[in-house]
Amino acid sequence: MINDFLKSVSQFSDPRFRKVVLIGVAGALATIVGLWLLIGFGLNSITFFTDGGWLETAADWLLGVGLAFLVLLMFPAATVLISSLLLDQIADAVEDKYYPTLPDTRPQPITEALISGLKFALTALALNVLILPLLLAGPVYVIAFYGMNGYLLSREYFELVAARRYDVRTVNAIRKNHQTKLWIAGVGLTFLMTVPLINLVAPIIATAFMVHYSVRLGAFENRITT
Repeated sequence: MINDFLKSVSQFSDPRFRKVVLIGVAGALATIVGLWLLIGFGLNSITFFTDGGWLETAADWLLGVGLAFLVLLMFPAATVLISSLLLDQIADAVEDKYYPTLPDTRPQPITEALISGLKFALTALALNVLILPLLLAGPVYVIAFYGMNGYLLSREYFELVAARRYDVRTVNAIRKNHQTKLWIAGVGLTFLMTVPLINLVAPIIATAFMVHYSVRLGAFENRITT
């Protein structure tokens, strides 16, 4: 598992990896600038105090600073969201370099991808909301958070790479056969997602890692021993 992670990180010299990172950062910056301009326009259009004066200036300033801080907090999420749309390119790069003899990928129907993504998003949201009361229990919440999201992330990234070759039913069957090992890997990916700065490229690392890990588990036909 550690070797799979190290190979994933080492491939950041690949132009396709760098391209996804740059697009993610550039797209996030464009989003942040756009939001900043909209906020500025909105603040200039709204009057909080009819008398104007220093109260109006203070309100604009405080609200502007608060909203600017909120926008900056959105930057990592925006970067991850945009780069996540290009993760197929990361899987292609890993397979081209390490596993060129794997079977060809299949064209995945758009409806299949949308339904799968929607089901995952709703499940993740529901489960994370359900464990919120455990915040009162301190360490219990931490254990629940990593355990549950370890399952969710291992499922998400495994399905991402496996669905390139198999239909949904086959992917689910393969995943269940390796569920425990995938969950352990998912806990590690969850930790990666919570580390500042590293979380900006965590989806890229997670995708590359899951390709290596899935091949080593024997999840694909004509697997390669590495």
